[in-house]
Amino acid sequence: MRPLAVAGVLAVAVGILAALDRGVASVLSPTSAVVTLIGVLGVVQGIRYANARRDRRRMPTDTGEPERRAPAAVPGADLDERIARVASPAPGGYRNRRALRDRVREVAVDAVARDRNCSREAAATAVDDGTWTDDAAAAAFFDTRTAYPVRVRLSAGVRGRSNYWYGLRAAIGEIERIEGGAA
Repeated sequence: MRPLAVAGVLAVAVGILAALDRGVASVLSPTSAVVTLIGVLGVVQGIRYANARRDRRRMPTDTGEPERRAPAAVPGADLDERIARVASPAPGGYRNRRALRDRVREVAVDAVARDRNCSREAAATAVDDGTWTDDAAAAAFFDTRTAYPVRVRLSAGVRGRSNYWYGLRAAIGEIERIEGGAA
């Protein structure tokens, strides 16, 4: 063992004995010389530790990779993707438009059934024949026999959008209005 370690072990042992037996504590009366010696030993030990740290290489701590949040599904994200697909000039547009129209129709039927407190069949009939709403564009979106209003057709032609896009927006807006009124 190193001499300083031996001195430290002896000091701890004497301290424990002094704590347990008052006779040992009375023999070791702390005079100013003993207190000074303990202080000098503390300063020497501090200098020794400081010198030992000076020679060591300093390296930054690696914090590692932060935790990543797991992606969560966003409600309605698939519907947003479908709307973006049918609004863009992508191939397979008719099939995508038909699937989206069917999905929005189901939501409209459910909303009308809840709003009017009727069966799904009666609500489906109202949606199919256009009597579910006062908005002509929303009615024309589901009823293929009804033409879109002139203002929608003109706006679609001027802005370069399809009648389908305007009908989809009108139908979704009408569903939101119905659902908002029921809440």
